[in-house]
Amino acid sequence: MKNERVENMYQHAIETTIDAIRADGKAQGRWKDAGANVSAFFETEAALLEVKAQFIADAIIPAIDKHYRDALNKELPRKGSADYNALDQSAKDNWEKANQLKKDARAIAHTYFARVLKYAFPKEAEKAAPRELKTRVCEELIALIKACQKAEDAEFDVIDCIAHMEKALTVASK
Repeated sequence: MKNERVENMYQHAIETTIDAIRADGKAQGRWKDAGANVSAFFETEAALLEVKAQFIADAIIPAIDKHYRDALNKELPRKGSADYNALDQSAKDNWEKANQLKKDARAIAHTYFARVLKYAFPKEAEKAAPRELKTRVCEELIALIKACQKAEDAEFDVIDCIAHMEKALTVASK
């Protein structure tokens, strides 16, 4: 009986992991679609950044959890104001919780905005195709040769090492 229960628990763990991975793949596709549509409409990152607050209000806030939306819509007295000072300790504790929830909601909204921005206008390094092995080896050998040439108190024969790296560079660059 125990082995069957363990087997069922293991199978459930496997199934939920598979579901999560599949959902993540679908989500990545949706982020790419959203990024393509956002970049097609706004054309530049600067244009999107100009309307960041409105975009967050229109596209992101409606999509986050309801308790975060409610927190953003809740009016709180300004800390230190007469209204705030008039609150009893229990109300001040509730104010602190509500204020923290607002901060969390804003952080979540800005995180999602950053993700939209990343997919809509990827940085050049993200756009670049991965380097071929030949290119990578040559670039890294050149960097190591330069580092050895600048080294002052190396614990090995720098000249011999540079000679070997230059030979390796010759082989790799063919």
